[in-house]
Amino acid sequence: MWKCPKCNREFTRRNQRHACGTGDREHVLRNRPDSVVEIYNAIEDFVMSLGTVEVVARERYVLFRSTRIFTDLSIMKDAVRVAIHIGRKVDDPIFIKTVSDDKKVTHVAKLRDLIEVEVIKPLLEEAYHFSLAL
Repeated sequence: MWKCPKCNREFTRRNQRHACGTGDREHVLRNRPDSVVEIYNAIEDFVMSLGTVEVVARERYVLFRSTRIFTDLSIMKDAVRVAIHIGRKVDDPIFIKTVSDDKKVTHVAKLRDLIEVEVIKPLLEEAYHFSLAL
C-alpha cells in the first residue's frame, strides 16, 4: 500500500493519481428529492456494513472503495445510477448496460426505488469481496 503524503489516503499503487480528500456526501445530496436520498442512504448503509469502505464524494458522484473502487454512483434528478464492478457477467433486466475489460465486468443500473436496491445488494457484496481479492 502507498499512502499519499498530503491527504493520508492509502492506495495499492505508488503515486496513484487522485484528488486529495474524500469530499462531502451532503454536498452531493443537497437539493435532491427525498426518494433519491433514500435510495442513496440504503446503498451506503448496506455497503458500509460489509467492512472497511472509504466513501469518496465529488460533485454528483460517489465512489465506494476497499483497496479498489468496487461500486460508483451518479446522483441524478430522479434516480441513482449505480455501476457495480465484479468478475463475471450477470444477466438481469435491471442492468441497462454491461461493459467488460480484462479485469472486471461493470454492470450499470438506474435505481428509482428501494425494491431495486434489494435486487442489487448481493452484487454489491460480491463486488466488495471481488475488490479485496484483486
